[in-house]
Amino acid sequence: MEKEVSGMLKGSVKHKLLLMISVLILVSVSTATILTDQSYRKNLLFQSTKSTRQLLEQLSINLDTYLDELFRLCLSPYYNRRVMEQLEIIPANAAGKLNKQRIIEDYLAEMMTLPRSDILRAYIFSDGVYSSSKTRISSAIDDYLHESWYQQALESNEAVFIPAHTEGTGRGTLEVFSVVQRINSISNSSKPLGVIRVDANYQGIKAVCDRAGIQTGGALFIWDDAGNQMYGNNLTGHINLTVALKASHHFEVDTEYFSFSLGGNEYLVHSRRLRTTDWHIVDVHSLHVLMKDAENARNKALVFALLCAILGVVVSIPLIRVFLRPMLHVTELMHTAQSGDLTVRAIPSGHDEFSYLAVSFNDMLAQIQEQTAQNDLLTRQIYEARYLEKEAQYTVLCNQIQPHFLFNALNTIHLLIKTDQGEQAVQSIAMLATLLRGMVNAGREISLCAEMKLVESYLSLQQKRYRGLQYTLPDVTGWDTYFLPTLTIQPIVENALVHGCEPKRGDAQIVITLQETTDAILLRVQDNGLGMDEKKECYLQKALAQSTTDPEKQEGGVGLVNIARRVKLRFGPKYGLSFETYKGQGTCVTLRLPPKGESNVSCADC
Repeated sequence: MEKEVSGMLKGSVKHKLLLMISVLILVSVSTATILTDQSYRKNLLFQSTKSTRQLLEQLSINLDTYLDELFRLCLSPYYNRRVMEQLEIIPANAAGKLNKQRIIEDYLAEMMTLPRSDILRAYIFSDGVYSSSKTRISSAIDDYLHESWYQQALESNEAVFIPAHTEGTGRGTLEVFSVVQRINSISNSSKPLGVIRVDANYQGIKAVCDRAGIQTGGALFIWDDAGNQMYGNNLTGHINLTVALKASHHFEVDTEYFSFSLGGNEYLVHSRRLRTTDWHIVDVHSLHVLMKDAENARNKALVFALLCAILGVVVSIPLIRVFLRPMLHVTELMHTAQSGDLTVRAIPSGHDEFSYLAVSFNDMLAQIQEQTAQNDLLTRQIYEARYLEKEAQYTVLCNQIQPHFLFNALNTIHLLIKTDQGEQAVQSIAMLATLLRGMVNAGREISLCAEMKLVESYLSLQQKRYRGLQYTLPDVTGWDTYFLPTLTIQPIVENALVHGCEPKRGDAQIVITLQETTDAILLRVQDNGLGMDEKKECYLQKALAQSTTDPEKQEGGVGLVNIARRVKLRFGPKYGLSFETYKGQGTCVTLRLPPKGESNVSCADC
């Protein structure tokens, strides 16, 4: 067993040192890795933000250029005198109407639809609808007077954008967006002559935006101030990304960039407004994708740190074993000395701290041997002195109780003889003889049965004196092996009779009960006397609560205090007396004794 414990202690020292070395290596490399990773992430984020700004700036320039061209197309009628003249007049006959239609539609075909592949249709809404189209005419212009885009164009000189929408063709569908502009009279700029609308293929804007090269995990959107989406390319895998972006409290058109979380992923969002329109570009980058290389490098560095720690442990094992050998030798000798062999000695080697430890250990063992011998001698002397002291105290207490009891007993017999009750006096003398035989053994112990016989003799003797005295005793059959100091219960009964019942006129009653619990035996003496006044009760409670067992340190002579001292001397401080008193109703004194099987425990053992 000692070898096992010794081995455990050896291992604990080694393991602690190895753990410290491993932790130092692991913490140092991990700290450097984490700090480097944080610096790299910060720099990468800065570079990414800078690159994204440049990308958005270039994209906005390209879009502004593209939209400027559409704006110029909408303003091109001002540079064609024949078209403006036709818009100013209202033809009076069919030939005039046909000529006007030919001039305007030829202009639209020559200047807009034919030169540019992205222009699908061009309309001028004046006294009629004039158009040039590469595809079939959109049904949206059938009732153009009531369309919101037409009303907005008439009310403002600014261009009106119609968001991308899908139109059916004979070969499939097309994504189309439109630009609408009011045409004013050259002579009177506040006079509207009509509205020009240019329908452009959405692929034009899409081609410009697609050249931005959105990577997997990112997204690119173009929205107007009304929230209409002009362009969208979402590669994040979240179909509700646009909803989440618009719902984010960070999303503001003037905010340069911010971050937000969606589906457990963190995203970096940049925004830029176009110069020519109310559009703004929103670029979304996944931080996970952006930092993927950094995370891989960090993980590799942490694995490298763990390998370094393991290598450090492997290299340190033989070094620590050699380094700790002197200390482990002293540890083994300590276990030997702990088992009781103080003759062992360590062999110092060298001049380091371990050598000093060995020398100090040898000196300590020598001092312990000497001190142990002295302590053994002093302990033996102290126990002998305490034993003699307790014997003396016990004898003093018994000598105090016996004269007090004899005086009361002889006084009772004296009264019987004086009243010519000779037969009762003889009986009383016989009972007194029984009590005196118990007093002869006052310095010894008797069984609980014998003690109750003394109490019965005493009460029978006192019944001669007090005619109205009634008493009840417990059944102590089977208690002949339970021992306690002689005259432990009798003085309590005497105290109840003399101080409780004697001052009271009328019948007196003494009830003695015995209760056995798991941790104590409770013997109660109950009288129906006058009880105690508050001052006397407080004094007696204080006297019983004191722990001293020296009769020279207490006042009071015989009675409950002396019995409490005797019980504490014999059984220990947790046993003794307690009482409850009720003025005019009586007093109940409780004697607390150890349970069966523990009555042979003395105070010296406690």
